[in-house]
Amino acid sequence: MKIAILLLVSCFAASAAPRTWTSAEGKQLQAEFVKADKSGVTVCKADGQQVVIPPERLSDEDWLYAGRMAEAEKAKQAAEKQAANEDAKKSRFLKGPLTYQLSGGSEKWPEDRKKRIVEAMDAAVAFLNEHGDFKKHVTANNSPGTPTADANYDGWINWGGTINRRVALHEISHTLGIGTHAEWSRHVKDGKWTGKHALKQLREFDGPDAVLHADRMHFWPYGLNYDNESSAEADLRFVKMVAAFRKDMGIR
Repeated sequence: MKIAILLLVSCFAASAAPRTWTSAEGKQLQAEFVKADKSGVTVCKADGQQVVIPPERLSDEDWLYAGRMAEAEKAKQAAEKQAANEDAKKSRFLKGPLTYQLSGGSEKWPEDRKKRIVEAMDAAVAFLNEHGDFKKHVTANNSPGTPTADANYDGWINWGGTINRRVALHEISHTLGIGTHAEWSRHVKDGKWTGKHALKQLREFDGPDAVLHADRMHFWPYGLNYDNESSAEADLRFVKMVAAFRKDMGIR
């Protein structure tokens, strides 16, 4: 009753649940899908052996199923490769010039908060290093009593009630001088930023009439002050704006 013509090595794992494969002649085999190529469909039997069913022996339904499974496996492998590449890229960009550490006693933090803080900091630091050039070492601290988060120019970040990549980018900007450097207030007049470099950068984005708003701690647009301000384009513009602000304040 076998419908396969080639016995292969034992299979250690298959990628799908067992199903009944039916040959063009109506014979059946219970096995898990492993892969599909021009030679046929490789399946794994209950005894752990792999067999190849040639295309001409498969029913139309099984051949279509095998095609769908092969495409799904291809997509899965592509996603895994992309994820691995992203992890490698992130590791590369975490080396600096912007770096960070967790504050003392982090080994006692609740694991869920520690994981979220590390993920947010890793993502933000890697992004800033990839698209900017900021030499700074910052410290991330777990501070559940802080309403959202806060930071200072000394490089200290308190993580409170909101933990994500956008907040990490925003708070790191404070450690880089946004709203915290001694020169910040000198460039703010009537709720607007007057420094030429940041104004020039904004107007490259939004046109010659664009107005750059600022208060004692923040700027907008592109200040990533709220989650709904974050997007692929806005995040990149945020990095360029921070660099321009630092240039206005004479920070190197």
